[in-house]
Amino acid sequence: MTPSTDSDDDYSTPPRRATAPTPQPAPTQPQAVFSLPTKWSVTDRSIHLTISPDGRDLTYTAGNSDKDGASARTDIPIPPACGIYYYEVEIRGKDQKRQALISELSISVSHTNFVQSRQHWVKFNRLPGWEPFSWGYHGDDGFSFTAERNGNPFSQTYGSSDVVGCGVDFSTHRAFYTKNGVLLGNVFENVGKGIDLYPSVGLQHPGESIRVNFGHEPFRFDIENHVQQQKNVAWNKIMATPLYTSILNPGRSASTSKAALSEEESKIVLNKLVLSYLIHHGYSKTVRAFQKQQDIVLKAKSATADDGDVDMDSDAAKENAVEVSLEDDIERRTRVVDAVIRGDIDRAITETEKYHPTVLKAEEGLMLFKLRCRKFVELILETAAMKRELDALEARRERPAFAPPFADEDGLEESMDMDIDDDQTCEMSATQAEPISKGAGKQRAENGVVSAAQYEAAINAAIDYGKALRADYKADTRQVVKQLLTQTFSIIAFHDPLGQRGEMANFVSVNARTQLASELNQAILKSQGQPAQPALETLYRHTSACITQLGVFGEGAAGFADLQRELLEA
Repeated sequence: MTPSTDSDDDYSTPPRRATAPTPQPAPTQPQAVFSLPTKWSVTDRSIHLTISPDGRDLTYTAGNSDKDGASARTDIPIPPACGIYYYEVEIRGKDQKRQALISELSISVSHTNFVQSRQHWVKFNRLPGWEPFSWGYHGDDGFSFTAERNGNPFSQTYGSSDVVGCGVDFSTHRAFYTKNGVLLGNVFENVGKGIDLYPSVGLQHPGESIRVNFGHEPFRFDIENHVQQQKNVAWNKIMATPLYTSILNPGRSASTSKAALSEEESKIVLNKLVLSYLIHHGYSKTVRAFQKQQDIVLKAKSATADDGDVDMDSDAAKENAVEVSLEDDIERRTRVVDAVIRGDIDRAITETEKYHPTVLKAEEGLMLFKLRCRKFVELILETAAMKRELDALEARRERPAFAPPFADEDGLEESMDMDIDDDQTCEMSATQAEPISKGAGKQRAENGVVSAAQYEAAINAAIDYGKALRADYKADTRQVVKQLLTQTFSIIAFHDPLGQRGEMANFVSVNARTQLASELNQAILKSQGQPAQPALETLYRHTSACITQLGVFGEGAAGFADLQRELLEA
């Protein structure tokens, strides 16, 4: 779960995660939860370490004993939701004989120097790995340390000019190290479980310095390939997990809700999810092909099973009747939806009244009201398109352009003087001849030529329709009706509504048509007792939300469950 932005804000008191995380409400600013460390902390460091202005360089200054170390950590902790976190440190010590002691990782459970829950002082004059709740890989002997002074053999030594990388895999809670782009291996167990984890570094000799790369530039190690391998492991584990009845059938009894579905049962459930999605969005041809494919599979299984005599003719007749009925329903609903998308609101209303009359009567006729408002918008858009053509002709003939219509106090035009010859026409291009509202486009001539008389007729038709709409809903006290009515009639204040920006542009756009068509589609499905949203889409949204919440709660493996890539972009 890659965060959208990295934050360089200096968190003076980063919150401590509980040792046993419990579900909490999602934060109001989740981007803070997913921010990545990008610099060393100005406050959480040894006084003998100086930091460069960009927060990436650390230098050990004189004044400390070689028997102690000087350590520092980042300003904010690592978010476990990143899945795998990795950074690299370039060692810039000049003295080859006295190699730097570098420990690439440590943990602190509080920003303050006193950890109340552990009764332990965080000492920045000691190397990471020597203190409780810290892990370190030291360069002088190649040993790994975890709250101990002796350590254990781990890998190679390292020193000046080497680039040592440290990563944390939150799906396994293990650390791994690299040297000059080569993976050295995994080390430590239970790293970062229940506590905040900070990248750290420790120096021990005056004059030593390091520069950290938190992703500011390409890494020496191919971390992308490493992360992809871990993602594949996590995704394969997810795919191998069986479906449970409690997920798709929450109404099942407790005794059976935890039972895993068989492979055959899982296929049936998934096929139903896919079929309901196709039906919802009106893919009638795909539904027909999908059903035929399923029928072939079922008949093949029936032929090999010894189930006794089966009345195949009767079953086939029933299936055919259901298929025809379903296909007709999809086609009728698709015609209604497509009519709205084309702007042919009259046809959409007529088809809905004929096949789904309860939809227009539901909620005191709210859907019918929305369709009628869109019809008025389409009429105004059509007149605006016609007027642009006539104005263009006037400009070519060096004649004055028409003045925009004036509106009365009710927001509708009462009259308009037309200073154009009735036989005056203008040619339109192919794209211009395709108005945003095909329903209103009936005022145009079939040959794509618009005349002043047609424009005047279109204006009058829009005015009459607007007056009727206002008269029908003027007494309606519902807030949603009042707001939409006001917004609808405000369109006449603009000379070119489609050329506007902001809220008006969105209101009159083709996308607004599509949104209304989707709303009408959902209303039809609801009237038939079907869910307003396809179960497959709902399941996808729920899963995506659960993955995000798992990341917030500190489950690192959630960072590898990329639904967008695996399901939509694959």
